[in-house]
Amino acid sequence: MAKFRLYTGALVLLLLVASSGWGLAQSPEDITVIGSGIANALIERMADAKGMTSVAITTSGTAAGIDQFCNGEIDLATATREMSAAERAICDANEVLYSELLIGHHVAVFATGADAAVECIGETQLRELLKPSASNALTDWSFASEELAELPLTLMLPPDSQIAYFIADSFVAGDGLRLDAETIDAGADAARRASETQGALALLAGKDASESADSITVLDVSSANSGDCAAPSAEAVESDNYAFALSLYVVVNRARLSSSDSLAEFMQFIVSEAGAAVMRDAGITAPTATTSELNALILTDADALASASGLGEYQIPPDLSGEVRLVGAANAYQALSRVGDRLTESYERFSFDFEAAGARLSINRLCAGEADIALLDAAPDADALEECAAMGVATMPLALGAQATVLLGNAGDDYSACLTTGQVNAIWSGDAGNWSEIDAAFPDQPLTLFGLSFTDQYTDILLQTASGIIPPVRRDTEKDYDPLYRAAAVGNVAGGLTYMSWSDYQKVIAKEQANIRLISVNYGAGCVEPTAGSIENSSYPLSRRASLLISEQALAKAQVQSFLWRLADDDNWSLLEREGFVGAHTLDLPIIRRNLATWFAQATAAYPQDNSAADSGDGDAVDESNEDASE
Repeated sequence: MAKFRLYTGALVLLLLVASSGWGLAQSPEDITVIGSGIANALIERMADAKGMTSVAITTSGTAAGIDQFCNGEIDLATATREMSAAERAICDANEVLYSELLIGHHVAVFATGADAAVECIGETQLRELLKPSASNALTDWSFASEELAELPLTLMLPPDSQIAYFIADSFVAGDGLRLDAETIDAGADAARRASETQGALALLAGKDASESADSITVLDVSSANSGDCAAPSAEAVESDNYAFALSLYVVVNRARLSSSDSLAEFMQFIVSEAGAAVMRDAGITAPTATTSELNALILTDADALASASGLGEYQIPPDLSGEVRLVGAANAYQALSRVGDRLTESYERFSFDFEAAGARLSINRLCAGEADIALLDAAPDADALEECAAMGVATMPLALGAQATVLLGNAGDDYSACLTTGQVNAIWSGDAGNWSEIDAAFPDQPLTLFGLSFTDQYTDILLQTASGIIPPVRRDTEKDYDPLYRAAAVGNVAGGLTYMSWSDYQKVIAKEQANIRLISVNYGAGCVEPTAGSIENSSYPLSRRASLLISEQALAKAQVQSFLWRLADDDNWSLLEREGFVGAHTLDLPIIRRNLATWFAQATAAYPQDNSAADSGDGDAVDESNEDASE
């Protein structure tokens, strides 16, 4: 991925102007700023809007700027990413007390004409569409829907000097984006060109799109993490549901903030509504109201997330006590129970309780204050969430991934390449002995089944679309818990069929088992092949999500914070992956920990009486790691 490309054109000019026009060799009264050229451009606009002439800005890039900031002589470091664990350690070693604030987002959007053929496009589809090797290959809209194969695609991209181009390039494999796209300049003309071209798909800056909202359609993007479609917004970016954005950060020296009235005044302006207006004028999306409130709290309360450890860490209190009450489905219970057991072993006054319940009842109990966390195996019921909101109960979601049951058939059985969910249910819960009994179009071929126990969770997922109570798997299924044996058996028997978890299928692939085929499933919207992406976004019918829904008030409790933080350590989180959850990537843990730390701070500020134990002591602090991004 081209996250480290040097900026060209206008961005290079921006960096040169910033570097040459400002310097750190200023008067002692100056506010000193160093770091990212992109973020510095916003800081300069903020200073001009505030009428401050004593802001000395130097552009060095994010990494070099934070490195100099951690020497303790600079007021502000600017960045296009969060501080890494190594950078935090440098500040800690130099005893530099700091706070890190998220101040805005550059958001890139994908737009088409007002009569858009689709409303939502997949993040995975966009990555494939935009990569350089896609040149002259994807020339119609079939990448979004097979029904749109006759609609020609005209891809429109801004020059590579524009931030929208850089954002997209950062998420696409290879250097740059596909070369056969039409180049469109920024501004209203770009949106107009997209609105006038049938089949256009244009990459635009958020401001350009908003100024032409009447003539174009801004597409939602479905997240590769959750599978949910999200409109480009600060809320979607900050919840990691919209990837095509570049967030801007400032890191402020707490000691200098306390001693400098001008620095305190400037920082208050940056996080104020007046500062947000400056951002909007610059085409930058202001942070959410929740983040803005948190920023204001950090600046006014020296103890609010102002430790030398920074925002990304949390320490379990040494005197941890209290009960975490979990209610809901059982599909991720083993991993959660392990977290609870480990905390109970370390903290004798901590306890963990789980009660199985359906999704709607679980949410109702959560919102009635009878549970802290609901474990859900499907998307939250919208009506139940609305009822919670009407009661003044806020909730926060945490995705744990998705499990799936995949079907393997004999490679020579073309007729079984795609089965409807009705056919799957008829095969595994009925008594048909021949494929022709499942569907008259199928051949007169004996049906030979290899599977698992009817109590196995992957049998549940296999038959989850059956009407009424999930039936037991048929008794004449040859049961064997070795996926390699079942795959080999299917490969050797015409008309054979088996099922297994996605992770077990990866073991079969690694052994290069011959004469088998992965079977697609149709739930009424066409055949869907099981892949990591289709499982993760739940478009594959035989998949089942797992997610936590947490009440915001519960997030103020030390025992709930400790439970969630321990869940997000490398060892416990990887257990989800080992149990077959697709999407539970350990590489996502830095983002998850950042979000948790932010939620904890927000909830503690809103419900201070609910946090009975201070976040201090010798608890298990988990360091955040963060991949270095562009400047």
